[in-house]
Amino acid sequence: MSAAEPLLGLRWGIKATFLTYIARMPDGQGSASDGARSVENDEFVFEPDPSATAPEGVDGFWAFRGDVRFQGHFGLLYVRIADPHVVLRGTQAELNVVDPSEPGTKPRIPLVRFVPRPGAAPSGLRTWEAEDVRLLAEGAGLFNNVYSMGEPFEPLTITLPASPQAG
Repeated sequence: MSAAEPLLGLRWGIKATFLTYIARMPDGQGSASDGARSVENDEFVFEPDPSATAPEGVDGFWAFRGDVRFQGHFGLLYVRIADPHVVLRGTQAELNVVDPSEPGTKPRIPLVRFVPRPGAAPSGLRTWEAEDVRLLAEGAGLFNNVYSMGEPFEPLTITLPASPQAG
């Protein structure tokens, strides 16, 4: 794939200061797997998950797969962001992830809220961008309550094929 080709899926830098903190730790580690990968600019791309089912009563739904994990402090710090789903109600979108404290089950935790806006995309694709991405109260627990509700997180971009299923 050439550098000019957009990456399909959810592209997100999560929280730059958090990534810098992990990188500076003597034992800080990060990994991306199962449909997520690290790309330039300290961002991750989660690939589309066409098998996910939209919840009822929503105005839009985009599902992604992948597992991004961070750890450090000799195992005391552990953050997992897995299989993000974006649910649109009106103009507000919520990104939720699999709850890492419930192994073997699939309960979800609301992580951040934002307003997706259509962006420029090459022919055959649709893009949504969000600049003002804010942490939700439920998501603060994933980060051991170091960040408070409303804390800004990194902008994100969703790029998918232009089709009726793309939202």
